[in-house]
Amino acid sequence: MDIKDCWNQIGVRARVDERCPKLERVIHCHNCEVYSRASRSILEQDFPADYQQQWADVYSREEPTLQASRFSSLIFRLGDEWFALAAQLIDEVARIKPIHRLPHVDSRIVKGLVNIRGELKICVSLSDILGLENASVSKVGEHVVFARIIVAHADDGQFVFPVSEVHGLHQYQEEELEGVPVTVSKATATYTVGMLKWKDRHVACLDNELLFYSLSKKLQ
Repeated sequence: MDIKDCWNQIGVRARVDERCPKLERVIHCHNCEVYSRASRSILEQDFPADYQQQWADVYSREEPTLQASRFSSLIFRLGDEWFALAAQLIDEVARIKPIHRLPHVDSRIVKGLVNIRGELKICVSLSDILGLENASVSKVGEHVVFARIIVAHADDGQFVFPVSEVHGLHQYQEEELEGVPVTVSKATATYTVGMLKWKDRHVACLDNELLFYSLSKKLQ
């Protein structure tokens, strides 16, 4: 469509000495009938032949798939079972240290006090709350694996607990988690959000909030 844009050539926007004589009456090009007719003609013109197809192509495009969230967990062993705990909660993994029992404390959860970098911390038994038996040292093939102490934190404070072995960090996506089989003990299943296949093993991914909340309650 050929539109004569006189408002740009001799109108208020033009930098010329001789302006449109209609400006004396209408003051501004927006008030002029020529400008109004040009505006209507633009609005009333037919859509381009491929206009509908262009928008059809836009709406038919697939939304970009967001990258699945990745999680990082520390994999460790308690007895014969493997578990995973969120990596961001782990403060330290240390060699096993002497655990000094507390007198007059009759609790299977509290194992005693352990020295962590010069500070005495209450050592708890993760094995007991999960209904497992923990082993300190065991042989795997030709290698000897040693027990470790894990120092972790949560909103309710810091927790220290011994484990049979620590593998290290492992990353996975949420869709890799599988349901908890019926063969898993009731206590373990309570604190497990899903099972993760790792190498030739099944790893129980622990419910961090529920686990540490229960430990905190039992320590009160």
